[in-house]
Amino acid sequence: MKSTIAIIQIAVFTSLITIFNCENNSIPYDFDDPELNLDTLTISAINGGTYLSPPTMGTADALYFGNSYGNKNLFSLIKFASQIQNSNVKNYTLVDTSVTVDSLNFLFTATQDTLLTNSEFELYYFPSGGDSVFSESESNYLNISDNDVSGATLLGRARFTQKMPDSTEKIYPTLSFKIDEFDDLIDFFADTTNTQNRTFMLKNIDSIDEIVGINSSEAAARYPIMNVHFRTDSDTIHSIFRAIDDVTIVEPRSVTEIDKNNISISRAAGLKSILKFDFKGLPIDSTLMVIKSAELIINSIPENMLDDYVINAAILADSLNISNYWEIDKDEYSIEQNILMKGTISENQLKMEIRSFLQGINTKSYSNFGLKLFSSTSENPFKTVNFLNDSSIITGNPILKIVYVEL
Repeated sequence: MKSTIAIIQIAVFTSLITIFNCENNSIPYDFDDPELNLDTLTISAINGGTYLSPPTMGTADALYFGNSYGNKNLFSLIKFASQIQNSNVKNYTLVDTSVTVDSLNFLFTATQDTLLTNSEFELYYFPSGGDSVFSESESNYLNISDNDVSGATLLGRARFTQKMPDSTEKIYPTLSFKIDEFDDLIDFFADTTNTQNRTFMLKNIDSIDEIVGINSSEAAARYPIMNVHFRTDSDTIHSIFRAIDDVTIVEPRSVTEIDKNNISISRAAGLKSILKFDFKGLPIDSTLMVIKSAELIINSIPENMLDDYVINAAILADSLNISNYWEIDKDEYSIEQNILMKGTISENQLKMEIRSFLQGINTKSYSNFGLKLFSSTSENPFKTVNFLNDSSIITGNPILKIVYVEL
């Protein structure tokens, strides 16, 4: 029997080394095996705090327009590629002077199949310095001023149109800008100082009292495109140049006392949170233990009804001090890039598996600096979730339920 236990211990320890940083990998042994010593532990020593930084809306699935939830969407910036590689045709580029352009138009597709606004939209480009207008990961309402976009040149105006479906398929409204005078625009793309991309701006003219979204470059389909028909000496072809970077510049709502007094998350408002864990009660430094599960459970305040809303967590790469609430000019809190954990809110409770975090600590791959919590890019960025974080109450605060095997 002792030899059997020793074999199991070696196998389990070897498996742990290979899977510690993979959240979704199954653990290759049976936790119901009576030879294993299964134990449970609940950690309640969790310190949480919320911080405010300028909201960055790049890498989201949509670009947003309108005013809602107290936020004001100012405009969206989009970079289009100036060259394309089609799988079955020659590589055409907008910097090829031997090509004659016959027509050019931009197409943007709504995220919903319902026409939400009759507002007219304007499309601009930046003949001077267009490629330095924005950064998808860093631009926000504080570092993009009116002066930065004042030199934009108007290309055209358009309203959403929607075709009538001829079947049960969904037809999404579109904004289409047909460019009649495109010689200057072609010259703009043909500037060989940067042949990779150029920046455009899209904004609504009339006030919109709700949120209108169009698919961004991150969307799996119906992303912003530029349709161009070319003529050469040998053939005529229609090519599609897609957007490669984009961001919505939003002026966020004011922070409330509820935001400050709880663990709060809202992308458009610029709210993220930090959780730190005290693992003194767990033999986390033992190399002869493996974690079966580590479920983080956080309760939202009663006012929140965000079922199926996804929250992300990333492992902090550096130590930082936290308080209940603080503000920073730029979010420079670095994270471990190879691990992203997700949890879903259901019945006013967030449950998230963070086994990867504990396994990484156990194998010395990560330090126990804590987790950064933020909303998923696929969710409505204008909604806010507030989780309970009150040391004066006994129940309802964040807990971590750990099931582990001690060998």
